[in-house]
Amino acid sequence: MDHVDEEIEIPNYFLCPISLEIMKDPVTAVSGITYDRQSIVQWLEKVPSCPVTKQHLPLDSDLTPNHTLRRLIQHWCDENATRGVARIPTPRAPPGKLNIAEEIKNLKKFVVEASGREDTLKKLEVLAMEGETNRIMMCEAGVHRSLILFVVKCTLEEEEGQHLKGHVHESLRLLHLIGVPLNDTRTILIENDQILESLTLILHQQDFINKAYTVVLLRNLTGNASSHIVERFGAEILKGIFGFLKDVVISSFNLTNLSVSATLQPSSSSVRSKLDRSLVIKRGVTAALMILLESSSWCRNRTILVDLGAVSQLIDLEISYSGEKRTTELVLGILSRLCCCADGRGEMLAHGGGIAIVTKRVLWVSTAADDRALSILSTLSKFSPENAVVEEMVCIGTVEKLCYVSRVNCDFSLKERAKEILREHFDDWKKFPCIDVPRLTKFLEQ
Repeated sequence: MDHVDEEIEIPNYFLCPISLEIMKDPVTAVSGITYDRQSIVQWLEKVPSCPVTKQHLPLDSDLTPNHTLRRLIQHWCDENATRGVARIPTPRAPPGKLNIAEEIKNLKKFVVEASGREDTLKKLEVLAMEGETNRIMMCEAGVHRSLILFVVKCTLEEEEGQHLKGHVHESLRLLHLIGVPLNDTRTILIENDQILESLTLILHQQDFINKAYTVVLLRNLTGNASSHIVERFGAEILKGIFGFLKDVVISSFNLTNLSVSATLQPSSSSVRSKLDRSLVIKRGVTAALMILLESSSWCRNRTILVDLGAVSQLIDLEISYSGEKRTTELVLGILSRLCCCADGRGEMLAHGGGIAIVTKRVLWVSTAADDRALSILSTLSKFSPENAVVEEMVCIGTVEKLCYVSRVNCDFSLKERAKEILREHFDDWKKFPCIDVPRLTKFLEQ
């Protein structure tokens, strides 16, 4: 029998407890258990505990290289080379705190003093792609703050920032990768009143992916901030957000069939996904809609949104694709608020697909979407009871859908709201020959 055909017995302590494969870079956690570095890092990104002992292990906990075990594994591989076992190369030492601290120091020189190496941003991105631990260290060191200041400098200080404008994309990309800590978002906008102005300028520029990064950043900064910041959003920033959504519709992005960009080769699938172009745009759409939903809570902002053509653009966005649950819920939520004002209802009725797409989404997406869709239909039927509206609801199947809601197994409040709409125009709808009056009467009596 050839040596290659012989079954090779692998020592159990060579195997990673997670992957059950020979460890290429054995490291020992503070719990005393040794794992392969890649396996334990990916595990801790999802579950902050030791897989064997269940001891709590934060993502940034120390992982000590087990050089003795690595040498034993390499020696064993060499001895079994003639039996088809490939030698495991010595792993490259991961970047430590000193590496990151040095690049952060260079970043501050580059941003604040307009000096230093211009490849600092790319080096920081490489370090950020190495793992979540590096990204946490960057946030703790305030990299996100330096990057935001850098973006402000590039967009607002024409003379000093002119030679740095080409690095705006790199900065926004790195900010998207490392994120902004929640405990910092409350103070960043308050400390620098030029940030919103800077982000608004980027939203009005041509770079599509930069707009997506900016909208996500804007949502991160305002999501945990005081509500008065969103309340006071000006027309220009809201116009910029809608400009991004309009670009999404025009470009006909299919947000449900996403592919990973072949140009990105980070160290883990989670990082690759985070920077994938299609997923960045998808997150941008969600962030934009969340900002608009929150800002539409105030009457002043609703007026601005309607004047910007928000109703029509939101309908076009919803029509352009299907199946994205969260986006549909947000779109319907914004439309339900905009329909509270007369001009908003007018825009809704003026769009040929407005009532039709809202009707289609009933019992199609989720209970939250049902509630918001029926709220829109209720508002339109109550405050815009023109004959044309009543007739359109018959022709496109709204009446039929409301009857269906009243008899299927769904939330009781939805049934009652559907019946309320049906009762509102019962005398008008029973005149149409396509309406089964006895059947409709039976539904309303139940």
